[in-house]
Amino acid sequence: MFLNSLLIYGTILGAVPVIIHLLNKRRFRPVTWAAMEFLMNAIQKNARRLQLRDIILMLIRAAAVMCLAMALSRPAVSAKGFLGSGMKTGALILLDNSLSMGYNNGREMRFEGAKRLSKQVLSQLEPGSWCGLFTYSDDVKMPLGEPSPDLNYMEQEVDRSVLLSDGGTNIEKALQKAKKVFETHREYQTANRELYIITDMQSRPWNDTSAGFKALLKDVSATSVVYLINAGDAGSENVSLTDFKPNDTLAGVDTEIEFVATIKNFGTTDLKGLSVDFFIDPTGKNDKANERATVDVGSRETASINFKTKFTKGGDHKLEVRIADDRLMGDNRRFCVVEVVEDARILLVDGREGQSDDLSTSETRYLKTTLSPVDPENPGKQGAVTTETVAQQRFSDRNLLNYQTVVLANVSSLPQSALTVLEKQVRGGMGLMIFLGDQTEPGVMNGLLGEAGAKLLPAKIGQTWGEVPLATEKAPPAFNFASDKLSHPIMSEFNSSEYAEVLGSTKFYRGFDLEVAKDDSVSVVAWLTNGKPAIVERKVGAGFVLMFASPATTAWGNFPTQFTFVVTMARAVNRLTLGNRAPKNVPVTVPIHGVVSAADQNTVVRITPPQPAQKKETRPELTTDGRAAFDFADTDRSGFYDIVLDRVPKVSMTYALNPNTEIESNLDLIMPATLKTNFPDFDFNYVAKTEDFARALQNERRGMELWPWLLGLVFVFLALESVLANRWAPRD
Repeated sequence: MFLNSLLIYGTILGAVPVIIHLLNKRRFRPVTWAAMEFLMNAIQKNARRLQLRDIILMLIRAAAVMCLAMALSRPAVSAKGFLGSGMKTGALILLDNSLSMGYNNGREMRFEGAKRLSKQVLSQLEPGSWCGLFTYSDDVKMPLGEPSPDLNYMEQEVDRSVLLSDGGTNIEKALQKAKKVFETHREYQTANRELYIITDMQSRPWNDTSAGFKALLKDVSATSVVYLINAGDAGSENVSLTDFKPNDTLAGVDTEIEFVATIKNFGTTDLKGLSVDFFIDPTGKNDKANERATVDVGSRETASINFKTKFTKGGDHKLEVRIADDRLMGDNRRFCVVEVVEDARILLVDGREGQSDDLSTSETRYLKTTLSPVDPENPGKQGAVTTETVAQQRFSDRNLLNYQTVVLANVSSLPQSALTVLEKQVRGGMGLMIFLGDQTEPGVMNGLLGEAGAKLLPAKIGQTWGEVPLATEKAPPAFNFASDKLSHPIMSEFNSSEYAEVLGSTKFYRGFDLEVAKDDSVSVVAWLTNGKPAIVERKVGAGFVLMFASPATTAWGNFPTQFTFVVTMARAVNRLTLGNRAPKNVPVTVPIHGVVSAADQNTVVRITPPQPAQKKETRPELTTDGRAAFDFADTDRSGFYDIVLDRVPKVSMTYALNPNTEIESNLDLIMPATLKTNFPDFDFNYVAKTEDFARALQNERRGMELWPWLLGLVFVFLALESVLANRWAPRD
């Protein structure tokens, strides 16, 4: 490139010596003179030598003039050779704003240094250049808008509009965005392309990439000049909270629930007595820890610590765990939301009319006793779960809007009108539990509730297996829950060795074959030791359907009389009551998806994100399943997101967002030499944070200036011309 490109036209002056040579060229008029003929032979002999000398002197003078003009135009050469003169510069800045950029070296945060470096890049661009600034973490954003030639505005807005996030680092997605802009943005088509990557050189993003990453690096560096600017430092000592969650995702009022916090030491120094604070429903102002503990974490090791608590009321509850602040504060807090079930109304539909109080024949008595037991000391006390029993023939008389869950206990049939209402309510979020029994006709139930009917059954009901034990005969074979297949949330409570005896005492003699379809919405909750499904679950719209292969009585086994039944029913009711909702504990940068009733379609939804973000408003939109939903995508920061439906009565909900600290808290660096080794086709100019950035960037952008060499050649040519002219001049 030529830094003073207009002066390159001065090379035209190199033609002046040629013109002078041509103008001063002697022209002879032939004159016949016999006395001078003897001189012709001598002149012809030296003519070629004299002509060659004149041409050499002319060329030396022309070269001196041209080198002087080129020196004044300040040509420069980079690793990619000469760049076209007179072309505008089209620059892109990729600014890493991931969690690791929040590391503080004691003087400043890495991200603050990175913003300062980005402003220096903008100040080094020549007027008329175009530039775009993109921040990248898990996603790529344009905080300053589309690429623009207004460099002064961009430089002023960097401090105010470019913010740190708690997301991970995805350099591959950022480079893909840059490549797309270079290829599609009109202003970059005829410009000298420059790409500035400002990052802390964290090693993981360069190693955890797709198979096409090398080709992407090669393509980007082949079509633009790449500057890799290191905004990091040598700091690598860090301890982080990598996880915080309840052992049990299903919580009820006055039920103890245990939380586990996981701490990892990414540094090389052992930590002793690290304090860990546990907060319940923190407000963010002068919070006092509900419980404090200490833990030792060795170098590069992981430790965990448990906290237990009970909730006295239902709804969303906030939980937070904190460790002592270090240089990277973004990974020292972790958040969790637990939705506690306070009041669940359950309708028990008994398949045996008029016999619901008879223990030997009732299909719902064990369910009623288990789900809503009576306190002997306070019989009038209302529990968290309220049950109401109805015969299957009277099921249509009930308004299902009044219940969170319906239980069909050995029901033989249901009227079509009731099925229509039942299907609608389940898809809207109501839970459905089905117990099969001796009154179950597979063909009838499959037709009513299966794929040919309401499409609610989790599996196709087959024929029965096993034999019912009789008092006068030897007991037939019994089967238990398979202890190695208890990963489902409803059964995870038994997924430990201490419950092995409890599981072994639960016996099933008979049941129905359940033909489970290969569908993402269907899962087996529990298997039996004979390899057959005992409980199957299906997601239907916003609700869940659970089906048991046996009845809720002792007719086919002792399940209703065992401890496993009590725990399973409590957890099943909690899951059915909560429904198939979008999770409230999600990673940062993942949009929040909330589902509300169709009646709230026009209700204003007020969202309060963690500071410094401002409150936002949105409105739900109708979905295909007859409900309304809203989305909120500005989720770059970890913490609690409080959401309120602005109506009477108000509805509140909370979401907890956390960063992926397992990968982002590892501050190990990658060196430029390693990058060149791993990606040999990646051509980049490395600029260290400790260098004189303005001069280093200027040198890297302009390459090596050639004017000193050209000016030297001017003096060489002039000296050579003087020597030769003096030597070849005619002697008197």
